[in-house]
Amino acid sequence: MPPTILCAQDDRNLYEIHERALIEQGFRVLGVHDGDQALSTTRDEAPDCVLIDAVLPKRDGFAVLKAIRSESRSTPVVLLCTGRISPEFKKLAEQLGDVALLSKPVPLDQLVGQVRDFVHGKKETVADGAPEVPLKGSLGQVHLGALLHALYANKENGVLLMESGKKKKAIQLKDGYPTAVKSNLVTECLGNMLVHSGRLSTDQVDESIRRVKKGEGLQGQILVAMDVLDEEGVAKALRDQAEGKLFEIFEWKRGRFVFQRGRRLQRGNTLALDGSPADMVVRAARKHAPIGRVDSFLKRHAGDYVAVADDPNKRFQAIELNQDEQNMLEDLDGKLPLGDFLDAPERLRRTLYGLLMIQLLVLRDNATSSPGLQPFEPDQPARTNEDDAELRKQLTSLAQELRDKNYYEVLEIQTTADDGAVKAAFDTQIQRVHPDRYRNSSGAVRQVADEIHRLITSAYDSLQDVARRSAYASMLREGAAARREQQRSKHAVAAESVFQRGEAAMKARDYEGALVFFGSAVEQMPEEGEYRAHYGWCLHLCHPDNEVIVHEAVEHIQCGIKLARDREKPYVYLGRLYKVMGKTAAAEKMFTRAVQVSSDCVDALRELRLLNMRREKSKGLIGKLLRR
Repeated sequence: MPPTILCAQDDRNLYEIHERALIEQGFRVLGVHDGDQALSTTRDEAPDCVLIDAVLPKRDGFAVLKAIRSESRSTPVVLLCTGRISPEFKKLAEQLGDVALLSKPVPLDQLVGQVRDFVHGKKETVADGAPEVPLKGSLGQVHLGALLHALYANKENGVLLMESGKKKKAIQLKDGYPTAVKSNLVTECLGNMLVHSGRLSTDQVDESIRRVKKGEGLQGQILVAMDVLDEEGVAKALRDQAEGKLFEIFEWKRGRFVFQRGRRLQRGNTLALDGSPADMVVRAARKHAPIGRVDSFLKRHAGDYVAVADDPNKRFQAIELNQDEQNMLEDLDGKLPLGDFLDAPERLRRTLYGLLMIQLLVLRDNATSSPGLQPFEPDQPARTNEDDAELRKQLTSLAQELRDKNYYEVLEIQTTADDGAVKAAFDTQIQRVHPDRYRNSSGAVRQVADEIHRLITSAYDSLQDVARRSAYASMLREGAAARREQQRSKHAVAAESVFQRGEAAMKARDYEGALVFFGSAVEQMPEEGEYRAHYGWCLHLCHPDNEVIVHEAVEHIQCGIKLARDREKPYVYLGRLYKVMGKTAAAEKMFTRAVQVSSDCVDALRELRLLNMRREKSKGLIGKLLRR
């Protein structure tokens, strides 16, 4: 009989991901979804290893672990913790023995490697370079929405490959967000999409394709050169094309998928989704999921009770709901079986299905008391660059402020607070900085917001029960490790702050002042590619006629590209420098790469249009000379 692994995970989508990865390695997997079930199953089944989430309903992972050890059981345990693993957690794990602490999100190869080592008698954590554990399965068994949301929850990076008959799709994921998509369907090419939507004629598209084949550039830049679309129109068309490729997959009745961690998708269409990944899944469930699949799921689980997720990170996902859908959520009290919704209007059934896919709603075996959900309203996305810059400054200031505080101060509670007060404070704070609030903001805004979110989550993890508060109090008395961590974070926030000052100076054409700010940012965070690229470009702006400085600037920006391959600005800056050096072909390549990274990079599209206009003008002049 294969080794048995008990997997205790409240998030059922994430459970399915872990289950399949473990089964592929030859393990037998038992699944439970709360702490009480985890403890009773451990007593009844005596698994070879327990994989358990630290945050579970009824009894958390640490409580289960302590109960297991109190009965003198030596079963090895892998405990998944949210955020940074604090020194007190490590000390507690050492005391309880045969425990591995892993910080979520955990790469699948590391997770499975740790379980495998425990089962085979090894105690060390899986080493770097361990064989990758691919994720494979059938879309009939795991719905695409649940799969995408589980990958988002795990902050995975890689490519999700899907196949249904002759159809093949690939989705690039960065930190769990779908960022690009690729398809083999001819009907989904840009030209066919523009003709089908009535934006262009067949003749116009055929002419653009003819010029692509002649090597005159990308189809988008050619359409701009033909003056049938402007740069903004091309950017919108590319966004629509990418989104259409993605949503079409939700209509598949069957298919197979493989997730490859660490892989990069080449020449995919950039996705610029307006909402959060959770909202994307719900929208797809409303419009694209076959209704037969939706109703089949509801009937299969008709006896289960619908409840709002306990985890605030799930409750506060930004979902666009109409009034009927909001009323439905507010009425959910944990005592209604799913079967009560079988006769509901189709849109409500579809929305319910989508909300279950993203784990905002969960299914339970028994009726339990659960408050209805007051829908989370995200902030309005920034409408202008100035608004976005102001938000960025506010968040940077907040991050600097929180980094100087201990965890009690972060949650704004007293050291005498009980479990309920800690949870209530966490709910309030996490809603303010939930990642979905900033999905439509710039990358810089999201980066600072994520830092604040991690800090608040770490504070809750360290204070949520008496044992952890006691351990944290000991750490505060020792203090050294916490102060070092705060100092590192303050260093990063300070670099971001001075970089923002550099951007403002460059916008005001104070290039000398901007260069000083960018240089300071690079000095503090030399591994941040965007800082280095801005420094290189500003160096050229300060000395526009100095050929030696141009080459030095190129070196800085090339280094920035290596460090930040997924940012469009370094490519734009390098392209402009190549133009200055007379390297038109190299410049065009850089601008094209910037558009591939971000389809709505208007600066790059305009540069490509200018190059194309210059090329056309040159052709016309040569023609006149030849006719003389």
